[in-house]
Amino acid sequence: MALALQRSLFYNFVQSMFDEGIVNDEFFQLLAMKDAIRQDYVVRAITSYCIYAQNLFSYLTYHIQPEVDYHQVDASACDFFLRTSSIGAEHVKLSCAELIQACQENDKEYCSCALYWTKNEYSKLRRKFETLLQCRWKERLLTLKMVIERKLEAVIFFSD
Repeated sequence: MALALQRSLFYNFVQSMFDEGIVNDEFFQLLAMKDAIRQDYVVRAITSYCIYAQNLFSYLTYHIQPEVDYHQVDASACDFFLRTSSIGAEHVKLSCAELIQACQENDKEYCSCALYWTKNEYSKLRRKFETLLQCRWKERLLTLKMVIERKLEAVIFFSD
């Protein structure tokens, strides 16, 4: 019962992220891949994406202050756009597209604003991902608890 409830909470939370436009169909495809590849695939993909994003924002901030290195920022923003698209993070993808546009226009103020927007959208996404991962871990713990309880019941049954 608790496991079914936890799974329901997980999928309802994912659906709310989709309804809010935070993630798109690519994220649902990512979730579907976990069943085919490895159970922890989604956790690994999200964690890897978040680590990359944190490092990228430090890098981009460095290349915007005091003068913008438009070529470096554009190249990094394009790479981040691709990574963001592959994980299905719609709002971050849209803000990242603005950052790319700002670099192509060589507009420092636009670049700074677009980077701020991208960081803000990423922060919102990261908080959602943290909640999502907590739901996933609770689900895995409940599954493990059920497996242990069944094995204990079997041991007790056979020892009687």
